[in-house]
Amino acid sequence: MKDSNGDNFMEHDPMAETEFGSEMSGRSGESRMQEGARKISSAAADTWKQTRKGALVAREKTEFFLRENPVPTVLGALALGLAIGLAIRYSSRPEEPSLTVKRALREIDWSTISPAFLPGLIRSAKRGYADSAEAVKEGLDRVKEVDVDEYVKPLRKQWKKWMS
Repeated sequence: MKDSNGDNFMEHDPMAETEFGSEMSGRSGESRMQEGARKISSAAADTWKQTRKGALVAREKTEFFLRENPVPTVLGALALGLAIGLAIRYSSRPEEPSLTVKRALREIDWSTISPAFLPGLIRSAKRGYADSAEAVKEGLDRVKEVDVDEYVKPLRKQWKKWMS
């Protein structure tokens, strides 16, 4: 090993005076590192360009789809907002004690109901049930008449295009 007094070291290469440093030529190690850094930088730049291009294409396709199909978009946004609102509502509500049938029956004041009023009470309950059942049937009939294929068909076509 050579004696060094500090004057014979290269400016940026502290290994130049060691046994290992004497085997390499002065700037070749540094130029290799710079070349490697340049390759990595160019690969990262190419990857970034490809990613950006893909994101722009996806954005354009999405914008085109939304402009061509506004009704499903609005309905989807409405459904998403409703789902988020319900999730927030139920997650932020304090725990309520669960109401069971037994507990509800225990809380009813049975002394106010006499056997004389029982048949009238049962008849009114039957009428109320029949009215509510009829209302539910009418609501279901109206829902069955809605033609959702008109809205779903463009979504299916676009989904198939995206997946192929």
